[in-house]
Amino acid sequence: MRACYRDAVVRRHRRFELLQVTLDETPIGSCTIDAWEDDDGREQWTARVLMKTGHGSTEGILHGATRSGEMLAGQVRFAADQQGPRGGRTVLVELHGQGPLEPAEPRPEPVTSEHPPAS
Repeated sequence: MRACYRDAVVRRHRRFELLQVTLDETPIGSCTIDAWEDDDGREQWTARVLMKTGHGSTEGILHGATRSGEMLAGQVRFAADQQGPRGGRTVLVELHGQGPLEPAEPRPEPVTSEHPPAS
């Protein structure tokens, strides 16, 4: 598939949901990923996710699973946000990938009173 956007040719566009997403160590729910190849053959991607207003994050490692169970991770930087569907409590955040979105290992369960460390 080829599409033109601002004088650039986009190839191999894919849109998919990423589930059980964390930003660094913080769970943030699920997000929508748009991934494509640019004019120079580089893989590009963005993520859109609802986050709490005042989240304060600026960058981090996004990590999550596709519906088929494939784990993916990549470095992101915050690009923009706008008011979310829940009024002032959430914002729709756009994250720009900083490098590839790559296959990843599953994240270990967080250590909590419900999930104590293995002995």
